[in-house]
Order: sequence, then structure tokens, then C-alpha cells
Amino acid sequence: MHNISDNIYLVNRVNPLKHYSLNRYLHNEVAIERAATMNDIRLSIYNILMAHGFHLQLNGCDYLSSLVARYIVKSDYTEQGAISDIATSNGANNNFVIGCINASIARNKKFIPTACKSLGVEISPEKTSITDAVTIIGAIFKIYFNYTVDTEHFAEDDIPAINFSRAILDHGKR
Repeated sequence: MHNISDNIYLVNRVNPLKHYSLNRYLHNEVAIERAATMNDIRLSIYNILMAHGFHLQLNGCDYLSSLVARYIVKSDYTEQGAISDIATSNGANNNFVIGCINASIARNKKFIPTACKSLGVEISPEKTSITDAVTIIGAIFKIYFNYTVDTEHFAEDDIPAINFSRAILDHGKR
């Protein structure tokens, strides 16, 4: 599992003891770690995306969900490597995946205001890059779900899809 305790949205949640109350304990703390499966993690990420105004029917939402899952699970996570893995497993190229994720984030006008309330911190409205969205959703996951898995293996990487753009439209020239 990736140690996301250095996530800037989690670091800001440190509560001094003098401000500690029953209300903060019940509603403002990080959830207890629990063992789960990869499907549980994906389902919880989809729940977060749906609750924060994302349109689940868009490809970008599916790609974003996979990217956040890799951010949470992979100990050797790099954004570019994860995007390449997602593109390969879906039969697309990196630019298409990046474009779909960016469009999904841009279409969602409620994301940042809702995330501010979920995290209990102020987030700048300009935080709309892929890296920012993954970091914010990862922090929300850690606070509200905090699942752990024993494996870092993604089953979707085992059977990569065919890139039909390369195979058909470009007549296999590349």
C-alpha cells in the first residue's frame, strides 16, 4: 500500500488536544484501517466521485477512479506510469486518457466546494489538475474509508485491450 500520510490535505487535519471534543472524534477523524478487496476500494472511490458531483457515465470518471485506486494502492505510484498502465489496459493512448480525465474534472463544477466540506479545509478553486484531483480524492478516501489491501496487483493490467485506433484507423502503420 502507498503511504499517503504526506498528502497535504491529511497533514492539515492534525488536531491539537485542547480542541478535541466528542464531536471531532465522531465526525472529523480518519476512519480506522480495515482490510478489504480491490473491488471494495474501487466501489468506495466511485461513491466518493458520485457524492462529489462527477458524472459516472463518462470515460474520464472511470479513468480517474482507476488512477485514484492506483494512487492509494501502489507503493511505487507515479502519475505518468499509472496513466500509461490505464491507457494500455483500456486500449487507448495516454493523451486520450488525460483528455478524458481533464474533461470529467472540468465538467464538474461542484467538486472543489464539496471537497472543501468533506475535508474540512479550504481548497483553492484553481486546484483542477489531475494531480490535485487525485490528491483530494485520495485524502477523502483515507478519511472516510481507509481500506487496506494485501496486493498491489490490478487484474485489469493482465489483459490489455486492443488499441483500435492503431489497429484499424491507422491501418497498423505505427
